[in-house]
Amino acid sequence: MHPIATFATNLQDYNSYSAAYYQTWSALTDTLPLNVHLLTLDQLGPKDYLIRVENYFELFEDDTYSQPVTFDLQSIFKSIGVITNTVELTLSANLPLSDMRRLDWLTDTKESSHVNVTEEKSLKDTNTRLTPMQIRTFHVTVA
Repeated sequence: MHPIATFATNLQDYNSYSAAYYQTWSALTDTLPLNVHLLTLDQLGPKDYLIRVENYFELFEDDTYSQPVTFDLQSIFKSIGVITNTVELTLSANLPLSDMRRLDWLTDTKESSHVNVTEEKSLKDTNTRLTPMQIRTFHVTVA
């Protein structure tokens, strides 16, 4: 599919046109922390959004920004509405993180492949914590 170029004559001057119509819009109403990057903001339905964020600094890469960071999704995305439900998904966004089961097996030396990693399975509020190099994916419902 190719873009369609459309043209129309405008009978207003720029000042009255810009006063009547939005020229720009951003879903972000607040700035993200400097070590956080918004990877995905996708509207899934009228009130459903897919949000994927990452802390893109490595551990020990920087004294200031290689630290865990906590921020509030609601304060960042006020323009899309009030967040009523947040479900954390796997990175590919095809399964709730709480439903994911990792494969566990024994190695040749009879050690378990299971690694204990403490992860937040769901959010009690809209505060999100990202550790260095972590990517988190959320299905957000707004009112």
